[in-house]
Amino acid sequence: MSEYEGNRTHETEAQEQPRGAARPARDDRNVATLLDRLEAEMLDAKSVPFSNKCMVEREEMLFLVRMIREGLPEELERARWVLQQNRQLINQARREADTIMRDAEVQMARMIDEHEVTQQAVNSASVMIEKANRQSSEIRSGAISYAREMLTNLENHLTDILVNISRNKKELE
Repeated sequence: MSEYEGNRTHETEAQEQPRGAARPARDDRNVATLLDRLEAEMLDAKSVPFSNKCMVEREEMLFLVRMIREGLPEELERARWVLQQNRQLINQARREADTIMRDAEVQMARMIDEHEVTQQAVNSASVMIEKANRQSSEIRSGAISYAREMLTNLENHLTDILVNISRNKKELE
């Protein structure tokens, strides 16, 4: 009995079972297994003399192709689902990356503004401190000059008074 007939018999037996009954696990419906079988059939096929062609049983090849077609939609659906999930994950990752980039740009702009404001404040403070130091030096110099001038005037005035006292004392004698 050929493998094709064995598969057909097995398929007929499976169809004869009642719908509620458990079916045995069919590993021969797996697309990879069916492709392996197709490849093995092609490799084992008899060669046509003086050519690169081979002879295969048409029924068996058509059966394998049909089985592969039946097995493909489920696996293609799974592949489509996986691709869709991947696309969704990639889109979500891109959206999150865009959000992170926008937030980072906003924060960077804020930090630059804060840095510029801080720099301006530091510069203004240093200018104010320098101006205050200059003014305090000028005020101190002015105060010392004023005090020296006042003391000199007082000394001169007191000297004049002492001279007058001395003169008046001499006149009294």
